[in-house]
Amino acid sequence: MIKSLVGVFFWLCFVVASPLLADEISPRMVLILDDLGVNAAQGRAALDLPGPITYAVLPFTPDATRFSIKAHAKPSKEVILHAPMANIANLPLGPGGLYPHQSEAEFKQVLRNNLDSLPMVKGLNNHMGSLLTQQERPMRWVMEVAKERDLFFIDSRTTAATQAANMAREAGVSVLERRVFLDHEIDSHAIEQQFLRAVEIALEEGEVVVIGHPYPETLEYLHRGLPLLDELGIQRVTASAFLRQETDLQKRQALQSQQRDMESALRLTSE
Repeated sequence: MIKSLVGVFFWLCFVVASPLLADEISPRMVLILDDLGVNAAQGRAALDLPGPITYAVLPFTPDATRFSIKAHAKPSKEVILHAPMANIANLPLGPGGLYPHQSEAEFKQVLRNNLDSLPMVKGLNNHMGSLLTQQERPMRWVMEVAKERDLFFIDSRTTAATQAANMAREAGVSVLERRVFLDHEIDSHAIEQQFLRAVEIALEEGEVVVIGHPYPETLEYLHRGLPLLDELGIQRVTASAFLRQETDLQKRQALQSQQRDMESALRLTSE
């Protein structure tokens, strides 16, 4: 693991050598853990991870309510709905599934029922969804419900053809997009490589959204890997905190632009 971090520390040296501007913030990582609510033991282990984490909970699963209440009560943790969506492999979705054959009224009612079952959620993302997220009409319905409830959406990007983020922006819904899957391969070495890839993206681009699952291998690695982010100067933030920071940054930039315009106008007046 130490050898694997050598390249990351070179990135850190580059970053700290370039001072941040007044309207910039340090690199950030949003960590989302999917598929919570199914297994109580995995849920307890996931809650033991340190620092800010966004937990995506499957509706109407055996541990969904208990886990969500516990997560919601913990500082720096938050809960979102892991909305089951139709996939191209036709894998079963379980309760609360969203399908393209549903009418608008049925589709929205199923989604509202999912959200009502977890009233503490701050947003939602897609569980599977490689079929549904490609289709504009049902994803527009998702965003209309998200808008009416003031929720954000995270596009898990289970297909490169996803329209979810486009539909969110069109509806005025705050949206983030997944960049890295930690555990597509459930193997400690593969998880480490994906984590280090996420670190490099954060240092190079200033932000990264990472999705993993409460597998024992993933949680064991995260217990070791997450503390390294502090050493590398990477903020860990929940999805909602990231979006608040973005809003604040946009306001500061708009104010600075107005101030520059006023200064330019004053100079022209005095000449």
